[in-house]
Amino acid sequence: MGLATDDVARSLRGSWQLMTRGEAALDELDLSREGFWRSYLALALMLPATIAILAAVRLHAGLPNTEGLFESPALALAVMTAGLASILAVPALLIVLAPNLVRAQRFTSFVIAWNWAGIVSASLMAVPATVFAIGWSNDDIAFVQMIAFAVIVLRLRYCVARAAFGAASRVAAPVVLASVIADYAVLRLFGLLG
Repeated sequence: MGLATDDVARSLRGSWQLMTRGEAALDELDLSREGFWRSYLALALMLPATIAILAAVRLHAGLPNTEGLFESPALALAVMTAGLASILAVPALLIVLAPNLVRAQRFTSFVIAWNWAGIVSASLMAVPATVFAIGWSNDDIAFVQMIAFAVIVLRLRYCVARAAFGAASRVAAPVVLASVIADYAVLRLFGLLG
């Protein structure tokens, strides 16, 4: 089970288009059983974004990047694990807190779209991180940029849930709220806040 370049491009494009095309964009994603497992394999595509975020976190913590990004292995592991955990947390929460929703046929579509949108989200958050890491912004500007990109990420998450579960289900807003709480919990757990 590999990832073809065309499949990756189509899936990333489809997850982004969920914001404009809604449920129709799900056709861009491979919603099969193999597509489900590929969406987890695809999370490896977050590595470039994670490296940019790690560089920004190191600078924010007062660690120079000139010595190497992986000179603090615990911090590098925390950033990488937190990135994955932030994507995996919401489907896991739904499994625990909303078993009826999980049994719905659309749950698999949600997980696939959520995973691909997670790669897009990490890439979006890497933009302000990169700008900060290369010295083009200070802490205050980076924070404002991070909030602006986070708003786009939250909109994407809302659109993923709405497209996957349907507008009538009214679960999109609770899913976004759960994602914010999960992100906060993950960042606290790995000591990446403040």
